[in-house]
Amino acid sequence: MKKLPLTPIQITPHFDLETFMILSGQRRISGDQAEEIGRLWQQLFTHLRAYRLGQGKGYILIYLIPEAEQILQEKQSSDTEQGQNAPLVAQAMLMAALLEAVPEASLGTCAPIPEPNKILKRSLAEVGLDFTNAGQLNVQFGLLTKLPFRNDCEECYLKASCPKKIMEGS
Repeated sequence: MKKLPLTPIQITPHFDLETFMILSGQRRISGDQAEEIGRLWQQLFTHLRAYRLGQGKGYILIYLIPEAEQILQEKQSSDTEQGQNAPLVAQAMLMAALLEAVPEASLGTCAPIPEPNKILKRSLAEVGLDFTNAGQLNVQFGLLTKLPFRNDCEECYLKASCPKKIMEGS
């Protein structure tokens, strides 16, 4: 059974306040809120994983392991502003990690989802992930996209049901 080689990628994404502010829709945050976000970022970072699948052409996988999801659920259950911001911190982390690992990606672009296939599914199973026929990973915070990176909607498996396109009304 054929599988793609998995190579761990060492990344250290740095918190980008601007990205967080865009995601949250906030114009300003307090010093206390910034400190709390920084602590959560450090907590989540220990649960961040990144892999290159294949050589030459292939894929990049970046995700937070389930332990991070538990941390985020605990924060969200607190029903505070910090709890509301917790998933946005995770999203900002994935975006920062992608930008570090794939510099040609940029803010405001999508990471096209590849078409699920048996080889890709078997390869992802090596790190305990499932990739459904609907193009979804079995983690709440994760991304999988082709390399070399191309911000091309036509490359995306979800192009017919793209949430971004639906939101834009195009």
